Amino acid sequence: MIKRTLLGVAIAALALGTFGATSQDAKASDDNTLIIGTMWESQPLAMKPRRSRFFNESEILDTLVKLDYDLEPIPGLATSWERVSPTVWRFNLRENVVFHDGTKLDAEAVKFSLERMVALLPYAADLLNIKSMTAVSPLVLEIENTEPYAALPNQLTDAITVVYAKSSFDEAGEFVKPVGTGPWKFEEYRKQDRTIVTRFDGYWGEKPALEKIVYRYIPDHNSRTLALEAGEIDFVTNMLPSDVKRLSKDADFKVYEQPTSGLYYGAFNAGDKSPLSDVRIRRAVNALVDRNLIVEGALDGVGEPAWEFFAPEFDWAPQADSKYSLNPERAASLLTDAGYEKTDGKWTKDGEQLTLRILSYTSRTEMPMITEAMAALLNQQGIATDVQMYTWGGMLDLVKRGEYDISVVFWTPEMTGHPDLHLKSQFHSKAGLNYQFWQNTDFDAAVDTGRTLDAGTEKDATYKKAMNILHDDAPIIPLVHKVFVVASTKDVKGYRIHPSGFFFDFKNVSK
Repeated sequence: MIKRTLLGVAIAALALGTFGATSQDAKASDDNTLIIGTMWESQPLAMKPRRSRFFNESEILDTLVKLDYDLEPIPGLATSWERVSPTVWRFNLRENVVFHDGTKLDAEAVKFSLERMVALLPYAADLLNIKSMTAVSPLVLEIENTEPYAALPNQLTDAITVVYAKSSFDEAGEFVKPVGTGPWKFEEYRKQDRTIVTRFDGYWGEKPALEKIVYRYIPDHNSRTLALEAGEIDFVTNMLPSDVKRLSKDADFKVYEQPTSGLYYGAFNAGDKSPLSDVRIRRAVNALVDRNLIVEGALDGVGEPAWEFFAPEFDWAPQADSKYSLNPERAASLLTDAGYEKTDGKWTKDGEQLTLRILSYTSRTEMPMITEAMAALLNQQGIATDVQMYTWGGMLDLVKRGEYDISVVFWTPEMTGHPDLHLKSQFHSKAGLNYQFWQNTDFDAAVDTGRTLDAGTEKDATYKKAMNILHDDAPIIPLVHKVFVVASTKDVKGYRIHPSGFFFDFKNVSK
């Protein structure tokens, strides 16, 4: 019965797209141009959407520090860095770097950019913890933090910290367009259609092989893959699991797959408006959902079952001492202890069945299938569900008001190669993104301490404490670790998935 339900979920999810493919100027036949079908609109004239990720993933703009393919910090616009005091970091900048407008990169330019970014995007203030910045010399920048902050170099790999030229802003200080130092420069934007970047021959690093990249906005999940098969695009992102299987068997295409520690998870409303304010019910839900069945039944095996928060492939990420497991007997004991009884296969209390309002959004490919599959499994175990799918913004409005029980979301905590990004910004009681009404003073203290510590046993022990609290208090249900999947025509050469999932690295790609 469950398999039939999940199959129906997967089929129904195919119909959730609401837009067709955009008409094309031409086929993807130019050897010097790469055309990519994207799920999100690449908006180069706004900083706020998706936290400036497009500027980083497309490499229009650079960061001071980058991540290699093992998610270790490596030089970007900064060639080296050192901690000169507990609260001060010194960054030595790369020589002879110019922005796309011809101006030189120096310490004053980086200082200006980071100040603008913090002013326009408040999320960045807690990410970087900056007290002051000083241009010590043309190629030396010192950043003083408000407290000892060992995580700063990792945080400076985040897409939000890309370095903008002054010409990216108008006289009032408002963002106008991205002018950076990357291998690609912004060329053209057609709203709800495409964004075009071209090769920057003044780039400080190895020059790209291609001359142009076109990011085509195709929000319908079916239509993106169909455009690839029709020869309208060269490369497609965020494919439906069923398309992954089909294209993997077709010699005309290449399918690239790699696990990331991006996580699909259900965020529990721990506030007074939800029955999930009771930790026993949160733990019971975790014990009732078979993640293996979600991956195999709803995602055709494209993903990894998530029984813990961070994916196990990444040794920089802390893990709790225990994992969740499928344990209906333990769940029954927890629900009984919370005052529920199972009558005619339904968990009830005071004559009413336990019902959870589950919210999510349709724009991310796997999200409807994962959400519906989790709901089906809870229904099968006697917990009723009310699933409602929205746009991201529509869901967030309800979540902020506490009008939900579970919101199924996605996060990419590996983007900086440090646990601080997700644990601090998402679960700390004072975090701007904590809409779960969950607070734990011991967790806050561990996270606040962890970001100050250099690599070593003390840091490991501090973050393990935080992860044990997160596991035991169960403010979330981890569901699926993301397997990043893209596909291209067989003519595309040199592509390699970056494990961050938010960095295309098309410099070495050719056709």
